[in-house]
Amino acid sequence: MEIPPENHLAAFPPTRTAGNVELRPLTLAGAIRLGERGVSLRRRVPRGQLVEAAWVLSGDPDLGRFCRRTKCGLAELSRAVEAVLNDAFATYVKPAAAPEGERRRLTPHGLGWPLELAEWLCAEYGWSFREALDTPVATVYALAVASRQRRGGRNGGFDYVERLYAADVKAGRAKGFRLEDLKA
Repeated sequence: MEIPPENHLAAFPPTRTAGNVELRPLTLAGAIRLGERGVSLRRRVPRGQLVEAAWVLSGDPDLGRFCRRTKCGLAELSRAVEAVLNDAFATYVKPAAAPEGERRRLTPHGLGWPLELAEWLCAEYGWSFREALDTPVATVYALAVASRQRRGGRNGGFDYVERLYAADVKAGRAKGFRLEDLKA
């Protein structure tokens, strides 16, 4: 059986480069730092926030030094930043919808997904808060999906093997099945 690419991404999230800049995988702490700087992870990083986002992902403690030593164009930097962010969320599998009759909220709520996931890692695996914050987001999401599966929870989307199979079906490499068959 083929190992899904999400396994490699979760275990070995790649660094990305733009010119002489190396961007590390997005961690929970990095997501919090980006949020603190007003960078939304819901859409493409705007041109005006690109350098700050790259600085956070580089792990360099000094923004001024980062800016002085960076040698690459904004388009190249944008591609690298977006690749890091896409990698971070590639292992996410949506959980199944809440059961009917469960209380629905009409307003936003919560503590923020990075903090909630860090706390979950601490509770689930006994990690320190610092260990949890330093964990790449791709790893956190993969562990959450594996934990959900271990506990008998259901997914609201394809799991990693189903994603591989769906790609085979779409490419015509799997005969006799339809994508709808996977959703049952």
